[in-house]
Amino acid sequence: MSSLLLAISAPVFAEQLHLYTEHFPPYSYVEADTIAGLNTELVRRSCVKAQLQCHFQLYPWLRAYETAIKDPHGALYSTSRNALREPMFKWVGPLAHSKANMYRLKTRPEVNPTNLQDAKRYVIAVARGDVYELYLQSQGFEHGVNLLALAAKADAVGLFLQGKVDLLIGSELILPIWLARYDQTIDVVEPLIDLSVVGANYLALNPAVPDGVVQKLQVALDEIYASGEYLQLSQKYLTPHQP
Repeated sequence: MSSLLLAISAPVFAEQLHLYTEHFPPYSYVEADTIAGLNTELVRRSCVKAQLQCHFQLYPWLRAYETAIKDPHGALYSTSRNALREPMFKWVGPLAHSKANMYRLKTRPEVNPTNLQDAKRYVIAVARGDVYELYLQSQGFEHGVNLLALAAKADAVGLFLQGKVDLLIGSELILPIWLARYDQTIDVVEPLIDLSVVGANYLALNPAVPDGVVQKLQVALDEIYASGEYLQLSQKYLTPHQP
């Protein structure tokens, strides 16, 4: 009898996930010792709705990516979903994203590529292990020639504004926030080359994560979009004063 009562009263432990991300405002960043951001909040609320125990860690992108691949309970966001990565993960999304471009400073009209082949004449900063690094390498770009590797995407902005990097990769959502940190606005840049082919942001889960967990997260995320929660979150996070 006692063993039966113990079995009945024992807690049911929820599935655990380890969520890895990078410093990528406004999607993910540290604020007051807490990982915050628009996509962080989307994932966090999806975990709550799906009744999952989710633990968040922020690392440089390459470390976050490699850790999620090795961790059977791991997941990674904000991850561009494309043909190259499709078989490597299970996917939930899309998360918040917008079209990405290569930008130049308006004060530098001499930087004038019209396609990727032309862009090889200029220096572009990329985050180590980032999807744009992989994509540009697949198109013939090389480190030490026209690619400069940095720890994080936003690290390129200061170099770009100083003219030490010719082209900046960013999206219509995040670029105003990055520029605001340097007291600049989107008016100082102009888009030259569309990079939307690289893919939208998703939550990428290790293949060992059960399909049922993936489905619960997708249902929960869909409910957030349908309920209007996403609109409220976007109004909170997509403003230039964010870090």
